[in-house]
Amino acid sequence: MSPIYRWIAAGAGLLAAGFLVWYFQTIVFYILIAAVLSLMGKPLVTLLCRVRIKERNMPKWAAAMVTLIVMLVVIYALAVTLVPVVLDKIDQLASFDIDRLTSALAEPISRIEEFINRFLPDNNFSVREYIHTQVGPMIASIDLGRSLASVTGWVVDLVIGVFSISFITYFFLKDDRLFFDGVVILFPAKYEANITRALDSATTLLIRYFIGICIEMLIKLLCITLPLYLFGLEFNTALVIGAISAVLNVIPYIGPLIGAFAGCVIALLSTGPGIATGTLLLQMVIVFAVFQLIDNIILQPYIYSSSVRAHPLEIFIVILMAGYIAGVLGMLLAIPAYTVIRVFAKEFFNHFRVVRKLTENI
Repeated sequence: MSPIYRWIAAGAGLLAAGFLVWYFQTIVFYILIAAVLSLMGKPLVTLLCRVRIKERNMPKWAAAMVTLIVMLVVIYALAVTLVPVVLDKIDQLASFDIDRLTSALAEPISRIEEFINRFLPDNNFSVREYIHTQVGPMIASIDLGRSLASVTGWVVDLVIGVFSISFITYFFLKDDRLFFDGVVILFPAKYEANITRALDSATTLLIRYFIGICIEMLIKLLCITLPLYLFGLEFNTALVIGAISAVLNVIPYIGPLIGAFAGCVIALLSTGPGIATGTLLLQMVIVFAVFQLIDNIILQPYIYSSSVRAHPLEIFIVILMAGYIAGVLGMLLAIPAYTVIRVFAKEFFNHFRVVRKLTENI
């Protein structure tokens, strides 16, 4: 076959593969989630396989089953704990009273108005009026009933998704080479050794990254929930704010800001008459700011830099580029995708100086 026909055949194959991935995107999504869960569960499987039962090590299938059960129990416990409280907050939002918000924030609003009117010639700016005319109609336009009905309609799909992901994850845990073998067969046989080395290296880095992310989320959950509870919020409310902040913290840079804003809104909707809202908001801002400082100085450099072995500035630029290309989803996938790209680049393009520089720590 001449080179031009070879290129045409390769292009046609890539187009066909892209179409299949797009057409079966849900199944591909299940497989990718299962692959991530299997990476996170692999250390536990390895640990359980070292357990000796009657002078024999635990079988791999049993270790995989125990690991999967542990993961499902943790997810179920989180869902049972958080979902009812989240639904309660949604119900509060559905009955949101804009007058209640302005009354609760009367003192801070007065100070803001006084500060702003110092610099305005007419001295007629009113935060209360702005909230009533701009924020009120925006909240009133949200049809929470329709949104909940839409969520209810996805329950069957959710059950199917959970079962499918659990089934695939079990076999990925039981045979940790299964996913790799499926990737290797997509490439010519002469590259099998290179692909295998790249996948092994990427697996090690991604395991460290995902476990680090989970530890970071757990630390933020505790560091946000406990202080807010001590400041006077109900434990369920503090837990929801901590959980939302921990989940949104996965989104680099903008996630913590969104989490802090959402937490303040939830706190305002949940405070009782005996709590000074201005003081509570100030305390919450301090808590979020202190944790973010700890996260930026200690946690993120270790997780993003040490786990994937890349410079913090390098990671920052990659995240910005990914956000520009694909928005929030791109920022979420930036670090794992960049890690895989670096590993494969080292295997196949290490003769380029820039590649050697970017991958020298892998």
